[in-house]
Amino acid sequence: MATMPDPLDALHAMRLPAPPASSLVEMLALSVAAGALVALLLAGVLALFSAWRQRRAPSRDALRKLDLARRLEPAERVCAHAVALRHYAVATVGADTGHLQGPAWLDRLDHLFATDFFTRGDGMVFGEALYRPLQDTDVDAVETTLCRLLKRRRPR
Repeated sequence: MATMPDPLDALHAMRLPAPPASSLVEMLALSVAAGALVALLLAGVLALFSAWRQRRAPSRDALRKLDLARRLEPAERVCAHAVALRHYAVATVGADTGHLQGPAWLDRLDHLFATDFFTRGDGMVFGEALYRPLQDTDVDAVETTLCRLLKRRRPR
């Protein structure tokens, strides 16, 4: 009897045809475009987050300074409050606000906080009275009012 050749030896390995060169370029271009889109989206989100944090920072910084001032003596405390107010006003309104003195400064603070606390209330201590000895000023009440005003001005 004659030996029969094994039919499996006649089989060849199957190969898929090579993809056309144009589809590889298209896939590469699509991948690059998707990566660029993700990068732009991420940069936009980070920019919005940074702007949001900077907008909230002045009130948070002023409240932190008021909290640190609680350990000081009353006269030093009022000075620390005045510095915190000045920094807050410059950060929120502009650098020209930092040069105001006396009644103009108190008017600007009243306008900034939409109150009359600085021109008619205990907040007058932040005007010319800042350079005189403290008399009947309740520093705790002034600090409480400042905290309330700053929290009210805080952006939501």
